Amino acid sequence: MARRAPGVVEEEAPDQPLLVRGNHRNLGDVVPRGYLTAVDNQPYGDPGLVRLQLANAVTASDNPLTARVAVNRLWRHLFGYGLVRTVDNFGRLGDLPSHPELLDYLANEFVNGGYSVKRLVRRLALTRTYRLSSEASPKSTEVDPSNRWLQHGNLRRLDAEAIRDAMLMISGRLDTTMYGPSVPVHYAARRGLTQGDPDNGPVDGDGRRSIYQEIRRNAHNPFLEVFDLPKPATTRGQRDATNVPAQSLALLNSPLVIGQADEWGRRLADGEPTSVDGRITHMFLKALTREPTETERGRVTQYVSDVAADRGTSSELLLYDGRVWQDVAHSLFNLKEFIFIP
Repeated sequence: MARRAPGVVEEEAPDQPLLVRGNHRNLGDVVPRGYLTAVDNQPYGDPGLVRLQLANAVTASDNPLTARVAVNRLWRHLFGYGLVRTVDNFGRLGDLPSHPELLDYLANEFVNGGYSVKRLVRRLALTRTYRLSSEASPKSTEVDPSNRWLQHGNLRRLDAEAIRDAMLMISGRLDTTMYGPSVPVHYAARRGLTQGDPDNGPVDGDGRRSIYQEIRRNAHNPFLEVFDLPKPATTRGQRDATNVPAQSLALLNSPLVIGQADEWGRRLADGEPTSVDGRITHMFLKALTREPTETERGRVTQYVSDVAADRGTSSELLLYDGRVWQDVAHSLFNLKEFIFIP
């Protein structure tokens, strides 16, 4: 059965004059249509196939920009900053690459590898540079304070979507179903209402990954927004990564965070009982992928005892009281280590 899809009909149109300084009333010389003059200064021949010629020019094997931009953005995602730090600007006003030969080498490998993103990510993630610790030596801090030469790893904060997905995964609420329709940003989530308010329903998007959340220009997810989710009106190759009081308040008071802490605490209380010490170790491994230090273990153990005493929970029922473990879970969600990649 034939299927139809909307498309663009190529039609011949006249070349347009330059708008001097962007002013539509100040017209300059007529500019023939073509690709970037820095790459190819030849105007397009057939005015009826301008879109096709533009697509061919962008993806041409002898066009170095497309592969460089793609590689630089992948590098930015893995290392925190691009080899060219102005990932949206490779022009004269942008930054020069810190390692130009490396950028060209990776771009060439990217093209030869069939533009495979997965292959390039695997290659970069297996490098020694990617596995470097973020702990800087005194000498490197002195000679390269911005770590432009990658002497150590860059401390990176998780993107907003990753923070949300991490809490859903830990609490057991993450729905890993692939594809399907987008999930609307619920009215309760937009207003910041508490989970379980009458007629408001859940505020975690039914557990779907953040990539499936519906994006609207006039209805933003407040939790993602406070962690620098870009406005949908424009593209952002390099996101902001702020550290402001509103983020701490969101981790303390957001219905999403409180709801996932409650869910995790309930699941722990309903699971197989072990011991307080064993459960603390399990929670650290789940949230931070490491065991607690002896100092941390002692502090959390004392905290559990204090919370149980405040709630009137006996030692025999401590492992079965989800409210106690909700407070521990909420505390772990508020650790800086939870939202930063060392």
